[in-house]
Amino acid sequence: MILPTGGGKSLVYQLPTLLKDGITIVISPLIALMQDQVASLQAQNISANMLSSAQTNEEIEQTCSLLYQKKIKFLYLSPEKLNTPWTLSLLQKLDINFFVIDEAHCISQWGHEFRDDYRTLGNLKHYFPNTAICAFTATSTSQVSHDIIQELQLTNPLILKGKIFRKNIYISVEQRLNNGYAQLKNFLKRHENESGIIYVNSRKKAEELSAHLNMSGYKSLPYHAGLPQHIREQNFKIFVNDNINIMVATIAFGMGIDKSDIRFVVHMSLPKTLENYYQEIGRAGRDGEDSEVLLLYNSQDIIMHKQFLKDIQNQEYLLHLQNKIDTIYKYATSEVCFHKQLANYFEDDIQSCHTRCDNCTTQDDKRQDITKEAQMVLSCIYKTGQNFGKNYIIDILRGSTEQKILANKANELSVYNIGTHLSKKEWFVIIERLLELQIITQGEFSSLQLTQEAVLVLKSQKLIDIKSSRLKIKNKTPKQFKQQSEFNYDKELFEILRKKRMELAKEMNIAPYLIFGDKTLKYLCAIKPSNKEEMLEINGIGAKKYEQFGELFLELIAKNGSL
Repeated sequence: MILPTGGGKSLVYQLPTLLKDGITIVISPLIALMQDQVASLQAQNISANMLSSAQTNEEIEQTCSLLYQKKIKFLYLSPEKLNTPWTLSLLQKLDINFFVIDEAHCISQWGHEFRDDYRTLGNLKHYFPNTAICAFTATSTSQVSHDIIQELQLTNPLILKGKIFRKNIYISVEQRLNNGYAQLKNFLKRHENESGIIYVNSRKKAEELSAHLNMSGYKSLPYHAGLPQHIREQNFKIFVNDNINIMVATIAFGMGIDKSDIRFVVHMSLPKTLENYYQEIGRAGRDGEDSEVLLLYNSQDIIMHKQFLKDIQNQEYLLHLQNKIDTIYKYATSEVCFHKQLANYFEDDIQSCHTRCDNCTTQDDKRQDITKEAQMVLSCIYKTGQNFGKNYIIDILRGSTEQKILANKANELSVYNIGTHLSKKEWFVIIERLLELQIITQGEFSSLQLTQEAVLVLKSQKLIDIKSSRLKIKNKTPKQFKQQSEFNYDKELFEILRKKRMELAKEMNIAPYLIFGDKTLKYLCAIKPSNKEEMLEINGIGAKKYEQFGELFLELIAKNGSL
């Protein structure tokens, strides 16, 4: 089954399990993910447990005892734990409904998160020939789907595929200026006191950006594979329990983060693939509330990603990875609806979103001719022997008196000081535009080099233009990423209920959204139920939730609902 993040994949296997007598085995890639899902089920009084390397012998024995007593409905395992003689022997003694393989794209060598241990899941058919296998993912092309079916030895499987479009997510994409910190802070002004994830491409950057945000008054923590496991788990728990707002993370904080009220996701640079990007932005708005994602990029990201591919010997696989890097760069620089591009990549067909991405909301942008400025850049690159990078070229155009410029006698060139009418940041945007159009490329040590297309531009046989908004570095109009609310609700009462939810979550040592999601709280504040029957009509509240929290919240609503 291929469904976007937040599309209800868990319900597809959880509901049948509750209607059947046996147990369902869920294969999941990360211990933190398993812990989160087990906690979520247990909070709803559903019997679930896990077996992992993080448990003590006593905990494992206790879980086994419950399994033999048929007191567990869901057992979570990592593929490493599954593929041991001890575990296989244990499972063969249980009444298994079916196996669920979460994040199934990890099975495929053509997927973006291929894991060797997932390939061994093909052995399930050998040990359990009569037990059904269900594979779930949010990111699967036809090539990846074919690989999953082949590796799991599935015969004529039923393939269900949902729509890619997430209408509650607004997609923003901007060219990164310098380190992007100023753009990030401008973005965060729209998301005060909201939960979000910021993705960076290295452990060092995760630590640095988190420290910078904390010094700037935000509450954040880093998350990356270089942290000890107990620190990662601790940081994860602090974030999920709303004790901080922002997690600054590498891709280690990726799959299956089941926090429903994440309102924004930021990428400080291009991810390696569109699959990575789509899965990571899928962390936002799982509860259906309006959320925003921001991608900051520049051409240097492409060079960095491709440098990591140098040691790959298999030419077919190398070309495959290079194409994925080129594809996400084209996505970022394209003027086509971002939602439509994502849908097309995953072989879905949708109309342009019209109002839910930058490309659609700025389609009426005026275009500005930058042919003259392009010629200045190209002439400068040519006259300096195509041996220098962006900063050096811009410094010449703007008449810098830096020692390197003077030592190389660049101040004697005809292009020296001819570009003072533009700021350094504006020249960066123009150079990025030339890189997008492949008028220039970046060689070794990021030196700018001319292509054949550059000759046409220099001869004025090819004109270059750009969206005017890209050159407006300062005073950009704030984006309206939120849609009109479906209903009005009492905002003062909402804050009262949120405060009580946080108190309960701390007492129970669970994430606040496991009590009631934000959307459910808003419905409570709009409808203001006065009895059990009215409360059970509200989306997100069932008999068990009412039993746990209903009367307490009804009392709060009665006391504060008329303020």
